[in-house]
Amino acid sequence: MLPRRAFQALALGVLAAVPAESGAQEPALTPARLLELSGPELDALYRQGRSVGLPAGRVKGTAILAPGTRRNEAMAAGTRLVWQGKTYDPAAGIATNRFFGLPVIKARVYQAESWLDGAPSLILDYSETSRVYARNRDEIREIGPGLYLGLMYARTTPQPTLKMYFVLESQP
Repeated sequence: MLPRRAFQALALGVLAAVPAESGAQEPALTPARLLELSGPELDALYRQGRSVGLPAGRVKGTAILAPGTRRNEAMAAGTRLVWQGKTYDPAAGIATNRFFGLPVIKARVYQAESWLDGAPSLILDYSETSRVYARNRDEIREIGPGLYLGLMYARTTPQPTLKMYFVLESQP
């Protein structure tokens, strides 16, 4: 097993490899690229992200339900039909999930420690705003300009359980 620092360096090296086509460089991090990564690679990337607020308005979402597997891309495409992302209102401190194009499940938004590594994260807390999602909590960090990686946890005991990853993209 690789030591954590070596693994993080390896993950960054993989993410930094950008193909140059016709002289133009593509961004190394895209939702499609993140769909190719394993859970440990996503964890390493999340640890390197920074806790910032989401941009006001809509952010497009992509679910990462089976990281590191061949079926992940198909599952993300299927989920996109149901969940399209979030809408954020910084003045109210509320983010709302968009299901079937409608704003349905609200979360209170604040900065707090990540359950993954204890570092600062943007938290979306559903415990007081939704009966359906009350046992869930999202954590989000920016991993690139306008690109955010999220972790969705279930409030299980004795420790929270990571349910899934997701990507948010700010829309110009």
